[in-house]
Amino acid sequence: MWRCPLHYAERLTLAWQLTWPAVVTDVLWSFTVYVLLEIKSQGAELMYLIPYLLLVAPWLVRRMMRRNYPQFRLKVLRDGLPAEMNYTESFKVMWLLSWRTSILTLAALFTGSFFLRFLNVQLATLVPSSAEAPFLNAAGLSVVENTLALFLMPLVAPGMFAKQYEGFRVAAERITASASGSPTSSRKQTTKA
Repeated sequence: MWRCPLHYAERLTLAWQLTWPAVVTDVLWSFTVYVLLEIKSQGAELMYLIPYLLLVAPWLVRRMMRRNYPQFRLKVLRDGLPAEMNYTESFKVMWLLSWRTSILTLAALFTGSFFLRFLNVQLATLVPSSAEAPFLNAAGLSVVENTLALFLMPLVAPGMFAKQYEGFRVAAERITASASGSPTSSRKQTTKA
């Protein structure tokens, strides 16, 4: 595994910043399509994916980068200098996290379904079909998928810091007592001067 400046729990915090809004927007879209508009077509669910991929997910990455965390700070570096993350950079980071997390999610789902099949558990009897309850089916799938992503994304997050993107890099910086601008550190500096 790559060396990462953040612990698993800190990377889990980053994953939470990306997954909870995804669940909320997925469930709201499913509710709008299947309950409010009463659309029966499964293709209506797919209309949401393109705007999510192109607009919502990159925005969530930029939001994650701007947030204040108690023990660390995320930075975008261009030519070694701190910079504001733009849309293209957020899309590249989102794409890296998404496809790597998706591979782990598919592996986990395959392993889980194989294990349940070995135990002779029929999943079709446990959940409603998409024809019977399309909203519950879509919302449940979103919750399961994003819950898996919440715990698997911290495993691929080191790649976000290790990757040398074209033109920029993502870095994490530890916040120390002196870097946070505490009054004691500023008093020590004025005393030395």
